[in-house]
Amino acid sequence: MMKKSSRKYSDFANAAAIATLEKLIASVGSPTEYQAAMRELGKQLGNIVGAEIPSDRKCLVVSTAEDADYLANGVMESVQHEHETLAAVFWNNHYSVNNSSVAPIVHQYIQPGFESADEVIIIKSIISTSCVVRTNILFLIESINVSRIYVVAPVMYFNAQESLCSEFPPHIANKFRFVFFAVDEDRTASGNVVPGIGGQVYQLLGMDDQPARTGYLPDLVKRLAAL
Repeated sequence: MMKKSSRKYSDFANAAAIATLEKLIASVGSPTEYQAAMRELGKQLGNIVGAEIPSDRKCLVVSTAEDADYLANGVMESVQHEHETLAAVFWNNHYSVNNSSVAPIVHQYIQPGFESADEVIIIKSIISTSCVVRTNILFLIESINVSRIYVVAPVMYFNAQESLCSEFPPHIANKFRFVFFAVDEDRTASGNVVPGIGGQVYQLLGMDDQPARTGYLPDLVKRLAAL
């Protein structure tokens, strides 16, 4: 890995990905530009994942409601060129209790036919703790039997990969394939990863709060539900 300050870039991070990560941080305070940078990161990550998956495989792209229209939409744009692609969107109410993070699902939208997916692509704008990704995987694995679970994010906290794997038995954890551009080792006193994605994604994308608390409905869900 190539190191820059406390940030380490993965082997997936080419010059274009690094430039888009820098653009993302530079866009803090401008939600429209931030949304565009996050969507571009999704396209770049989707190109990597899509190239690894055989063309005859059906993919289920899974995201939180806040990531659906930007990061997840970008991933789907890339992956669906060569693969049949379905979407699952979860509204996670993320909070802390007794110094532990929890993220129960309060609502979900899953396209019909998801049970026949061959590959799952779990998307998160940043993986700091493993609770949101863990919760969403647990919800799905009882209904589907896939060969691989891609865990995809622009940025991960340095121990997030090990933390997530430790939450599952080996026969599940061995299916994980992590695709990310950067790893950060620092956090603020409030728990935000630095530089991470620039802060709390909800406000950066122009949202008032977590979608689970505001009733926010992504355009992606509106479009797919109308099909």
